[in-house]
Amino acid sequence: MPTPLPTSFYLTTPRLRLRIPHAKDIPRVFSATRHAGFNDGMQWEPPTAIEELRAPHERGVLAWKNGEAYGFTVAGKTTDELLGRISIRPTEEKEVWNVGFWTHPEVQGQGIMSEALTAVLDFGFTQLRATRIEAAYATWNTASEKVLRRAGFHFVQRVEEGLFKHGAWVPENVVSISRSEWRKD
Repeated sequence: MPTPLPTSFYLTTPRLRLRIPHAKDIPRVFSATRHAGFNDGMQWEPPTAIEELRAPHERGVLAWKNGEAYGFTVAGKTTDELLGRISIRPTEEKEVWNVGFWTHPEVQGQGIMSEALTAVLDFGFTQLRATRIEAAYATWNTASEKVLRRAGFHFVQRVEEGLFKHGAWVPENVVSISRSEWRKD
């Protein structure tokens, strides 16, 4: 297990600052969940009230403090406004991590998550010492597929029963990138 990071730790890119989530982000997260279809490709269901986001927020901060997983708020470098979230967490396989992300619907299509993913891959391979980083996305989610492919991820397998949503299984594609593939870029 990696060494816990201080809560003051952050990553930067030309436009973004990736930091530990703050309670002040909760209203913006809630606003994202109000957009139709926003949660369709995610494991979690949209909350019915903003208060339902407090417990997951606290669990995420505790996981960060314990070095168990790192969920970053993707914020504007100058505004600190939440633009999305990206997390990296260990899998059961040694030195293999999983990444997941979402972008607020109001700012999708601006390359925000591609920029954030590049920073998280660097963090994962250099600081967490990952040998491989994986991701999974609903097969219909072409936006996430494009972000992952641009970053160098390649197809591993299709999982027919990948995500259970609205009473039915949603197929997912699993993709990955190894440390050696990442270094070629």
